[in-house]
Amino acid sequence: MQVNLRTAFNGLPFAADILDAHMLEVVKGASVAFVLKVFGAGFAFAFNVVLARMLGAGGSGVYYLALTLATIVAVFGTMGLDNALLRFVAAGAAVDDWASVKGVYRKAVTFAAGAAVASGLVLFMLAPWLATAVLSKPETEEPLRWMAAAVVPMVLLTLHAEALKGIKRIRDSQLVQAAGTPIFSLVALYFFGQSWGVKGAVWAYTLAVTLTGVLAYGIWRIATPKLRDVKGRFDTRRLLCSATPLFWIAFTNLVMVWCSTLLLGILRPSEDVGVFGIASRTASLMGYVLIAVNSIAAPKFAALHRLGDMEALGSTARKSARLMILIVSPLCALFILAPTFVMGLFGPQFGEGGVALSILAAGQLINVAAGSVGYLLMMSGNGHLLRNGVLVSAVINVLLCILLIPRHGFIGAAIASAMSLAVLNIICLILVRNSMGINMLKPVFISQRRV
Repeated sequence: MQVNLRTAFNGLPFAADILDAHMLEVVKGASVAFVLKVFGAGFAFAFNVVLARMLGAGGSGVYYLALTLATIVAVFGTMGLDNALLRFVAAGAAVDDWASVKGVYRKAVTFAAGAAVASGLVLFMLAPWLATAVLSKPETEEPLRWMAAAVVPMVLLTLHAEALKGIKRIRDSQLVQAAGTPIFSLVALYFFGQSWGVKGAVWAYTLAVTLTGVLAYGIWRIATPKLRDVKGRFDTRRLLCSATPLFWIAFTNLVMVWCSTLLLGILRPSEDVGVFGIASRTASLMGYVLIAVNSIAAPKFAALHRLGDMEALGSTARKSARLMILIVSPLCALFILAPTFVMGLFGPQFGEGGVALSILAAGQLINVAAGSVGYLLMMSGNGHLLRNGVLVSAVINVLLCILLIPRHGFIGAAIASAMSLAVLNIICLILVRNSMGINMLKPVFISQRRV
């Protein structure tokens, strides 16, 4: 059944103010993305529950350490080309410039594939040193070596998912980015986890991300028949110059996100890493709303910026943020009011992580409330400003982790993560206002119609 969103919202207060033409596109796309995100989140949650109960806190900690290092290494393979690809594909598709779309796609994938192979090999070779000299946990060596095989498919999956967003194939993008890997991981864990423990869990993830990467490439080929009859062209220097600040954004952002896990692995037992890993991934379910909206809002931002419609750009960003707060509030309330119950679902060893979950949920609420400020800066060519903001937040996170983790363990890690995330969003709100003239805190639900 076809649903008219404007008609469906007519009975709600402020509907006329919320659902302009641009916001309708965001709501339609984000609704599809959100449904797939919820679907994928369900499988991701189930995977984490099965993993926690199967491996316990210690085994889960080893798995999350291996995944964290592989994710960091994959950033060097991506080289910031994922967000650059999204920006230029969206801008080219908006004006039917398919030659530039094909050119930027081919160059981005070629550069990223080479960098990903090199990055994966480095992780494989450094696994013994990382396990013993850095983490002081020899049991992580073999999982690290196997996880290195996941780096190339992780990078290529990310690039194709962002490219699909650029041509507004939001459903397909979220199918591979949000749902594919969790579904395949959960199925594969059933076959490998019980017999092979942590190593089996790593095999399950590596197989899942590889299958999802192949699926993403196939969908991209089907979705872009227009590219087969055009000769690609895009300035390499322009691509790399755009990708470089985005790489540093991704890298410093990853340092901020995963610093807590790494320092826990260095300074505390694997059990602390496991509890924090579960709490962090559970709290991040709130961020799925932001990711779902960003999947459609980011190409919309790029297109509106290219067209020079700053008023529509600001209005769409503000309205998206307000709707996200409404959607995420019930989940936030659950995580803050009943955290011990939620963490207890993963097993008795994880119940003590309830306080950490509440702290992380508060940080995610601020993240969602600020809206898509990071993508506003990236899609408007202000990536260097976002890079500086992320760098400041990453330094704050590292310092707080060093101060708090030795004494407070995973609770200290949660405080550091939540505070640095809040600082980053406050900085981005200021940068968006000063550089683009967009005040994200401006009220949007006040009707402009005269009574």
